[in-house]
Amino acid sequence: MNPLLRWLALRGLSFRKGYLSFAFLIAVLGVVVGVAALIIVNSVMTGFQDAIKERLLSANADIIVMRRDGKPFYRYDYAERKISELKHVVGTEPFLYVPVMAASSSVTSASSGALRGCITEKEPKVTSIPKHLTLGDWELFKRNPKGIVIGNQLADTLGVTLGDKIKLISPLGRRTPFGIIPRTATYTVVGIFEVGMYQFDSSLILAHFKTVQKDFGFGDVATGIMVNVDKLENVRTVEREIEKTLGKEYTAEDWISLNKSLFSALKLEKLAMFLILTLIVIVASFNISSLLMMNVNSRAREIAILKTVGAFNRFILKVFIFQGFLIGLIGTAIGEAIGISVSLLGEKFKLIPLPPDVYYIDHLPFKLHVLDCIVAAVAAILISVAATIYPALKAAKTDPVKVLRMGES
Repeated sequence: MNPLLRWLALRGLSFRKGYLSFAFLIAVLGVVVGVAALIIVNSVMTGFQDAIKERLLSANADIIVMRRDGKPFYRYDYAERKISELKHVVGTEPFLYVPVMAASSSVTSASSGALRGCITEKEPKVTSIPKHLTLGDWELFKRNPKGIVIGNQLADTLGVTLGDKIKLISPLGRRTPFGIIPRTATYTVVGIFEVGMYQFDSSLILAHFKTVQKDFGFGDVATGIMVNVDKLENVRTVEREIEKTLGKEYTAEDWISLNKSLFSALKLEKLAMFLILTLIVIVASFNISSLLMMNVNSRAREIAILKTVGAFNRFILKVFIFQGFLIGLIGTAIGEAIGISVSLLGEKFKLIPLPPDVYYIDHLPFKLHVLDCIVAAVAAILISVAATIYPALKAAKTDPVKVLRMGES
């Protein structure tokens, strides 16, 4: 860069105490606030999305395989074997889902729940629930066919802990001459988990697969098969291979498809927030434009002298554009520092708690992505430079003869 251009641009921004110095401060602060807000909000939206993904995957498999007609899965052992042979598949597990009402002797009211029959040896390869036990031991659960593992919120609702009995009542009862009688079964709590997502912590109940089949009269059937893959980017490929292998009677849905509306809403909300907060930077650019217009008027004589000694219009243009670039750069650097600091501290100390029954998670998450920081910085600097175009053109079109004659008069 031309040293003279850089010196003139820096000298043009070295205001003495007065309105111009105040206007310079306001212009920089506008960019600071805009960039910091962009980074903080983007990190919150990204963190919220990633937190929900992590918690969904902690209690769910990457892919769920079921019959298209919703009927029971009779040949689940054969289907599981064929799926496990596919490339990228690292874990499979048949499951049996039963909606239930759970009741204990500790409280008079019952709570709705989702009973899932699982194969205890295969569960750790499909979900991370065994790693999220806050009380109890997974090995003990394996050895107790009448044991269950429940979420911590459900345990609090029912007032139970390890060793307590829970009665589960299923509306899918047996037919009798007197009508349908609900099936009931009593289990012992041998484990309590917490995955951090209210949807699972408040309703999910794990029991032995064979025990659920027997207690609720299903016979040798499964609701479906849970499948885990080595990498999330291979989910779609494995999905297509499963449907191709098992045939048209079966469908394979990944965790994104099962929660499509939620993630679509989060993605749209993040884009909308980015566009809205970009308006802060655009408003700040008006301050930059006003500042440079005042600078052009106050330094009209200096501009005229420069043009008299041979400065070209594009040189004058570059000086003022560089001034806007410097304002944007200073504001962006400070805004990035503030935004990144707030995001890191907010996540480290979990500064903002949330009601988990409303927001799925227990605190406001912050997750910084390098790309979000780069996009915010580039957008702020480009908007700042764009704001200098009109003042720079006005400065370049200054008539030195007219300005110097006015100065003499």
